Amino acid sequence: MRSVRIFVAITLAMLMAVPGVYSGVFGVNGHIPSDSVADRILAAGIEWVRIDFLWSLTEPEADVYDWSIYDGLVDRLEARGLRIYAGLGSTPAWATNGSEFSGVPDDVDQWREFCYLAARRYSGRIHAWGLWNEPNLDRFWEGTRQDYIDTILIPGAEAIALADPMALVCAPDLAHLSSADWDDWLEATIRAAGDLLDVVTHHVYPSNGWASEVTYDLETGGPFPFSPPSVQEVLQDSDWWRRPFWLAETGVESARWGEGRQANFVGELLHQWFDPTRGHRNWVDRVYFYEMNDSASPSSYTFGLMHGPPEFIPKEAYVSYSQFIDDAVIDDAELVSFNVPKFFRPGESAESTITLGNTGTTWWNTQDLIVLVVEIDSFGWIVSIDQLDMDESVGPGETHQYSLVITAPAEPAKEIGRYPVLSARMERVTAWPFGDLLRQDVVIAQVPPPRIIHEPEPSVIAPRQSITLRVVATGFEPLSYHWLRNGIALVDNHLYSGSDTATLDVTALSYEVAAFYQCVVINVVGEVVSDAAAVSIDQPAPRQGGGRVSPGRLNRSPLEKLEEIRFSGPP
Repeated sequence: MRSVRIFVAITLAMLMAVPGVYSGVFGVNGHIPSDSVADRILAAGIEWVRIDFLWSLTEPEADVYDWSIYDGLVDRLEARGLRIYAGLGSTPAWATNGSEFSGVPDDVDQWREFCYLAARRYSGRIHAWGLWNEPNLDRFWEGTRQDYIDTILIPGAEAIALADPMALVCAPDLAHLSSADWDDWLEATIRAAGDLLDVVTHHVYPSNGWASEVTYDLETGGPFPFSPPSVQEVLQDSDWWRRPFWLAETGVESARWGEGRQANFVGELLHQWFDPTRGHRNWVDRVYFYEMNDSASPSSYTFGLMHGPPEFIPKEAYVSYSQFIDDAVIDDAELVSFNVPKFFRPGESAESTITLGNTGTTWWNTQDLIVLVVEIDSFGWIVSIDQLDMDESVGPGETHQYSLVITAPAEPAKEIGRYPVLSARMERVTAWPFGDLLRQDVVIAQVPPPRIIHEPEPSVIAPRQSITLRVVATGFEPLSYHWLRNGIALVDNHLYSGSDTATLDVTALSYEVAAFYQCVVINVVGEVVSDAAAVSIDQPAPRQGGGRVSPGRLNRSPLEKLEEIRFSGPP
C-alpha cells in the first residue's frame, strides 16, 4: 500500500496544466446568451454552455417551425468554439390540454418529432441534449413521474439517438429537493431508461450558501435511516456508478450572501471536486454554474457570475471561476468516432477502432497509466487494445485512434431478454474513469444479420407527384421492413404506400411529406436502420396557421416568453 501512495504522489506532482488550454469540464447556464455574453463566457475559459431550447418557441403552432433564434445562437456559440448542452422542454399551448410550458403533451409523437428535427438540424453542432428541466417540480412538469418517463424521456432519447447518434443524451436534470422525491425520481428514471442515456444530470443548490453542503448532498447524505440518501448512493443502487454524471445546476445568490461569499462558493466547490492536490473526488464529470449573468430586472434572481445588461460587469465569482480554470489540471476525453461491429459470428474476431479527443489539460501517456478501458458485460468475450506506446503521448486538443480486436465466444452465454453491452471509456488507473462513455450492444449471430447495401436516396418531389424511396438489404430471411418519417413509424394512407416493404411510395398531396425518411430492416438476429433520406417539395410550403396558440402570445415576442420562463428560477 505504501508504494501505491508514493506513486500517486509522484504522479500528481508531475501533473501540469498546459498554458492557454482549457478543459471541457467547466460549464455555465447561459439560457440564450447574446454576443457580448458569449464573449465573456469564452474569455473566462468556460467551454460548455447550457442553453434553454424551448419547444414552444420553435413550434409556436402545430407543424409551423421557426428555428431562427437557435440558428443564430448556435452560429455565435460555434464561432467562438463553445460547446452546447441544449435542454429541450416547454410544451406549446396547442400541444397540451394542460398548462402551456408544463403540461403533458397530448400526442407523444409530436414531442418525438420535435426532438428528432432539432437533433437532426443541429447534428454535430449541438453536442448534448437534455430532456426537460426539473420534471420533479410541478411548476416545470404537471404530469406524474411515469408520464415523464413514457412521454418525454424514452421517446425523446430514442429520437435524438436516431437523428444524431454521436450526440450525448442527458437526463433527468432533477431538482435536489426531498419534498420533490428527487431520489425516487432519479432511481426510477435510470432503471427505466438508463440504456438510452449517455449522462445523468442533476441540480444541487446549498441552503446555507456553502460549497460543503453541495458536496455533502452529493456524496454523504443524511445521518439517520430516514434521512435522504446521497446522490452517490442512488447512482450506486441504480447501477450508474462509474458512468458519466454532470452537476448541471448549482450556485448561490450574491444579493443574499454577498459577492465575496458567492465567489468563495464557486472556488471552494471547484477545489473540492476538481483539484487533484486535494483528493479530487473524480465522479462529477462536468459542472454548470447557474447562471452566467443577472437580468436587467432589479427583482430578478442574482445567481449570475456577472451583473445584468447592458454592462455585464463581472462579479468576484466570475474572477474566481476564471482563475481556477486557468490553472486547472483536468483529465477529459471526447468520443470523436468509432467503428465497432454490432454483430459477430460465434468465435469471430473483428478489428475495430475508437477515436478519442483529449479535451482536458493533461497529457495522455502510458507512464501515467492513462489507458482506454473496454469491457463487455458477458462471459467469454476477449478484447485486445493497442494502448499508447511508451514513447507516445496525446496532448490537449489532440486526437488518437485506438485499435482493438474483439473476439466473440465460441459458445455464447444464454442471457434471456438482453444483449451483451460493450463499454469503452478512458481511465487514469490510479484514479477514475473520465470523459465520454461509449456503450453499444454486441450480438452473437448464428445466421447472417441484416445489412443494408443500398441506402434510400434524397429526393425532390413536385406537388401532386409521386416518388419511390428504396432500400436494399441482405441477411438471413425473412427480412421485414418498416419506414419512419422524422423518427415516427409510418402507416399506409393517401400519402404513403409500402410502409412495411423495401420500397416506400410517397405522393405529394400535402406538404407534410417534406421530411426525413429512414427504413428499419429486421430479421431474427436484430435490426439495422438506414441513413436518413431528405424529401423536399420543389416549391416553398405556405404558412400553415390555425393551430392553438398561447393566450396573449401574439402580443409577446419569443424572447419575452423566454424571460418569463427563465425567471421562474432555480428551486
